[in-house]
Amino acid sequence: MRRALPLLALVAGCTYYNAMWSAERFAKDARRLEADGREPEARAQWARAAVKAESALARHPGSRWADDALVLRGEGMARAGMCVLAAAPIAKALATVSDAPLRERAALAAADCALAGGRPVEAEQALTGPLASNDARRRSRAEYLAGRAAAVRLEYETAVLHFRASREPGALRARADALIAAGRIVEASAMLDTIAAATATETEWAELLAALADEGGAPAASAALDRMLTRGRLPFAAGARLMIADGDRLLVAGAPEPAAARYQAAIAAAPGSVEAGTARLRVQRAAAARATSRAELALVVAELRRVTQLDPRVGTGGGARGVLALLTQIADTPTTPGAGFRAAELARDSLAALRLAGRLFLDLAAADPGSLFAPKALLAALTLLPDRHDSIVGVLETTYAGSPYTRALHGEAPLAYAAAEDSLARELGLRLTVTSLRGDARDATLPLRTGPRGPWLEEAPEPARPRAAKPSAAAERRERQ
Repeated sequence: MRRALPLLALVAGCTYYNAMWSAERFAKDARRLEADGREPEARAQWARAAVKAESALARHPGSRWADDALVLRGEGMARAGMCVLAAAPIAKALATVSDAPLRERAALAAADCALAGGRPVEAEQALTGPLASNDARRRSRAEYLAGRAAAVRLEYETAVLHFRASREPGALRARADALIAAGRIVEASAMLDTIAAATATETEWAELLAALADEGGAPAASAALDRMLTRGRLPFAAGARLMIADGDRLLVAGAPEPAAARYQAAIAAAPGSVEAGTARLRVQRAAAARATSRAELALVVAELRRVTQLDPRVGTGGGARGVLALLTQIADTPTTPGAGFRAAELARDSLAALRLAGRLFLDLAAADPGSLFAPKALLAALTLLPDRHDSIVGVLETTYAGSPYTRALHGEAPLAYAAAEDSLARELGLRLTVTSLRGDARDATLPLRTGPRGPWLEEAPEPARPRAAKPSAAAERRERQ
């Protein structure tokens, strides 16, 4: 019997060692998957590592590897996104484990969960030890988490410094985001070149380019996409989708010619694909945005009908039907002043055809100068046709000097302005049918106002609006802070 006891201890020790070996193997696989950018698979492996570690700890709580199992259990749960379950083992590890490397791993797990819970200050407190670690990998992870905590607190300059010191797979992307948020557009664009060489995913590129456009403008994002397409390794369809999104941003920015060129490039990149059909529809949208008269718009309608018949993919999801309905409504000669005003608004707000909209507003005022809509139409044309500013203001101040719209132009706000708006609203009709690019319709109450308004096309880019002084996104974030 005495001989059996050492044998049983040896077997128990081997069992515990095997369980920990399996747990460490799953953790190693998780780190490899994270390095490859395969986050969902990595989380699954971290969860398996946590389960194995928990099993080993439950069976042999007094083993000399118990601390390792405890830390790996909390670490695995935290990295798998199960922070509620990770809280107890992490807290116990920080309270009882004395080994410095293990404590650093537990602290990193604590910081992970603090960030997941929206507690950046708590995360920074947990990272004090790991940031000074002698282990390069743990120190790199700590810098990455510290950068994320700083970004949550809107300390973007600090975040950039932390991300620069990290070698984590997500550090490059996070650093580019922080540079964009800090308003350092030139450096952010250079970072995007680095990310292109590292082969980012389509989703990552779409998000980065959208953020760059928001902060630095559509041309900056378009230039970054050009460089990425030269260096990157995205599939043709993915590249075409990025080009279409870029064209949409250019169209919103009031640059229909570059937008059309981008759509044509998308067609060439993935011919015969659904993306090519979408791009062909967008080409006609850009052509419509360049129109300056109803006659030119009628030509676009005819071309879109021809393209739809030649390529069924252009009409996928009813998109072409919605655009055709919109273009036809604008191109048809209106039968009432209200219909004419509404058509001009659609050209401005839903089609982004600013020159055409300005022309339609002027035509409306000229056709019926005594109409309730005439001074309102002139005021709307004023922001769309800057080259005719002086002549439009002259007509307003002579023919319509007493109009509440002319007085509003000079900064006054007479009570008659609200009355005029109410009258126009009744004339237009408060209940309007809004048609989307998907071909469906819905009723919406659209309040009359002087600025751009719907119907907004759900699958098309938000239309260009008359430019106004606006603080940058970074300035807004600083103000909120």
